[in-house]
Amino acid sequence: MVVDTGPIHQFEPASNTKVRESLGYSVLTFRDLVGCISRLASDNPHFNLYYRGQDRDYRDQKNRSKIYPSLYRPREGQSRLQRPTIQRRLESMKTAIGSMRDGHRELMLPESVLSHHDEYYQALLQHYELRATPLVDVTVSLRVAASFALADNAEEGFLFVLNLPLPTGSISHFIDSNMVLVRLQSVCPGVALRPHYQEGYLVGQLRSQAQKLVGDNLARRLIGKYRLINKDRKFWDDDFSPIPRNALLPQNDEFGERLRKRLPTIPG
Repeated sequence: MVVDTGPIHQFEPASNTKVRESLGYSVLTFRDLVGCISRLASDNPHFNLYYRGQDRDYRDQKNRSKIYPSLYRPREGQSRLQRPTIQRRLESMKTAIGSMRDGHRELMLPESVLSHHDEYYQALLQHYELRATPLVDVTVSLRVAASFALADNAEEGFLFVLNLPLPTGSISHFIDSNMVLVRLQSVCPGVALRPHYQEGYLVGQLRSQAQKLVGDNLARRLIGKYRLINKDRKFWDDDFSPIPRNALLPQNDEFGERLRKRLPTIPG
């Protein structure tokens, strides 16, 4: 793991707690970010790297980074999440999954054994932001994650590097670590544009109870945190340009439109 140790940036071994508490290793260009990730991967060959880009670094009460799925995030402006809110979100998600199962043909979802698993539908609901779910979006593309972190040419963003298992299938269950990993390209039809541009995965806990658990905080698998600095708008260059927003979130996604028509967005 790496952590920013002061004004003169240095790499050193660090615990997950230290990485989460840090301000993040400051990076001025995408080219430098590639070098940082290469060093991180080389120093930790037993880790499988996944990325998540955010416009800010959300912190818990101990001032440590936190990454919770939408199901367990408080509403904007609230510090605590009430159990009735979780229950209501769960019921809404279950209803939406039932509607998707009933409308399988209407949605033109491919006939697949995957459709017997709830995570198949949870991944679609989460990725298209139609319902709160116990899954978190990540990607194997460093460029995709950095593009999300600095969306709309923002002055600053954060890139989180996570150690997750290698997938064993389209929907991978890891019993020992109580984790599920969904390869988004495998659960979406070919006409769905967003998943194929984003090289996305969804990750969360295997669960049988309706409550937030310690393991739901994906930041517990954080091995690197980078603060992307773009104040002079020079993070990207001619060789390394951001993925356009319309490519990451295409407006002409037919599958997404079918989903939204059947499952109108409701407040979280």
